[in-house]
Amino acid sequence: MTVLADTTPLGTGGWTQGSSEAPPVRRRAVPRQQALRRPGGRPLSYSGAPAPVRVSRAPHAPTRVQVRRRRLAAWVAISVLGVAAVAGLVALRSAGADAVPVATSVVQVRAGESLSELAGRVAPGAPTYAVVERIVSLNGLSGAVVRPGESLVVPVR
Repeated sequence: MTVLADTTPLGTGGWTQGSSEAPPVRRRAVPRQQALRRPGGRPLSYSGAPAPVRVSRAPHAPTRVQVRRRRLAAWVAISVLGVAAVAGLVALRSAGADAVPVATSVVQVRAGESLSELAGRVAPGAPTYAVVERIVSLNGLSGAVVRPGESLVVPVR
């Protein structure tokens, strides 16, 4: 073992062979081939070594063609949904108008009865919202409030 001696004078922080401070440890450089070995002595495979970090602008940025296709697909989907919604609303409106009876009769409102309950009582098979709309239009009501004993013209079956 080689002992290194410091030439700094005593009391200035240096060390000598008999001092209580430990001498600096010099490590020799480990060759790269040995550094890439496992503790058992076997070399690391390529899969065990860390992969290099790739820095890129955007690794999966879409191309212009892909962006245009996505926009077109979104536009088509929104258009189809809009047409389906309009067709559904038209079908509901027409079905509700056909289902409301045409014949009318005069009925008195019972105590605690609302327009919805009255519509269910006079036209049980028809959609309630359509019958209520028809009662409001037939009687010229401004709201959905009715009083007990009030006479109303209603559609009946």
